[in-house]
Amino acid sequence: MAVLDISVPLRGLKTELPVRQARRRGLRGFPLVVLRTGVLGYLGAFAATWYLAVRELALPDAWTAGALALVGAWLAYSFAALPAYERSRSYKPAIRFVEMLGAAGLVLILAGAESTATIRQAAIAVLAAPAVSAASALVHGRLLRRLPTILVGQVESVDRLAARWADRNDINIMATCSWRAPHELAPAGAVSDDSLAQVVREVLAAVSEHRARSVVIASGRAFATPALRHLAWALQRAEVECLVVADMNDHVEYLKPRRVGDQIALSLRAPNDHLMSLLAKSVLDRVAAAIALVLLSPLLLVLAFGIRFGSRGPAIFRQVRTGRDGKPFVIYKFRTMVIDAEARLDSLRDRNEGAGPLFKLRHDPRITRFGRFLRKTSLDELPQLINVVKGDMSLVGPRPALESETSLYSEWVWRRLHVKPGMTGLWQVSGRSALSWEESIRMDLQYVNNWNLRLDIAIIVRTVKAVLARDGAH
Repeated sequence: MAVLDISVPLRGLKTELPVRQARRRGLRGFPLVVLRTGVLGYLGAFAATWYLAVRELALPDAWTAGALALVGAWLAYSFAALPAYERSRSYKPAIRFVEMLGAAGLVLILAGAESTATIRQAAIAVLAAPAVSAASALVHGRLLRRLPTILVGQVESVDRLAARWADRNDINIMATCSWRAPHELAPAGAVSDDSLAQVVREVLAAVSEHRARSVVIASGRAFATPALRHLAWALQRAEVECLVVADMNDHVEYLKPRRVGDQIALSLRAPNDHLMSLLAKSVLDRVAAAIALVLLSPLLLVLAFGIRFGSRGPAIFRQVRTGRDGKPFVIYKFRTMVIDAEARLDSLRDRNEGAGPLFKLRHDPRITRFGRFLRKTSLDELPQLINVVKGDMSLVGPRPALESETSLYSEWVWRRLHVKPGMTGLWQVSGRSALSWEESIRMDLQYVNNWNLRLDIAIIVRTVKAVLARDGAH
């Protein structure tokens, strides 16, 4: 770990030296460089147009030359316009090329140009290039998901991010370079310019050694610190992505940069916090839940019969939960416990295994034999589809909390009640009962501040996998 006083400026530091030395290593890393820069995708896009124009469609020579020239120029421009770390996984070239062809086609239509078989065939050959480019970006995104990354910043921020990102499948922390905050150091002037230069050289050496494609700076003074600005400039010349983290500790607000006057600010407005998104989510939830109720009705009847046959009492368990904005509602679940479970709760509180205000007991004696099966398979949650149809719940959202839990919420935790609770959610597919109270709350807040329909679909798919694997359920 290097110790750095970030208040001292850099003077005459040649920060590009380690990266240039890495470029002189020879051809050892050439295949990896080709893969990471997306060269194969660009060549494949050009080859697809050539194959269709020459082999399959047999276009006239003039049309073939025009199509290849257009695609070749687009590929060359796209390759030069994107930094190396974006070329392999970016969809921008394909999107922009399709937009350009769409605009050109609209102009031809408005001009009254007639569509001929040759024009249509040439369009097919040309459109093959962005199709292959997009497919290549998708494949590269899967192959290169674990981005080799160097963490840079103050010790506390670097350690916190390294711990949080340790188990992620999209970031691979190769090394860390950190320093202590200025107030922990000796008086001003005790650290020399040479010390600053050494730390920046260590970062660039780590980038070279580990072939990192990204450097994440976790420092609140990143934009005002000469040392880090010199580092950013050096990384720019080396075509390594340089990112500055808006470190808000455990807060998970949606952040979007925007310009205010001549400064950069971070907007905290949630991306889908408007009427149309909420309406679309509500309609889709209710329609999907209604269809699911119809399709699953035979199974629901069988499960209800099994509950009644296995123990005395009703098949449906009703309980008051806290809904959106703190409004109470009655939740429906299949009964998994004996009829007097609530009365026996006090005698079991000293055996509580749950975190925070949650009561969890892995071998709860109140659970019936058939109820344990329902919980293991999560089939006890199916009656909540009725709550979704009624509008009390959503298919995806935070866990529906008990009123006894919400009464203990701090002010920042109340944010999770700003949306409808869900049958499943981010915390359920990220560990379910194995998560701590704090981590489950953080997951719920992360969902509230960043939800979108694509995320909902991903959570539903992961829920199915978790249920089939019986991951974390008890």
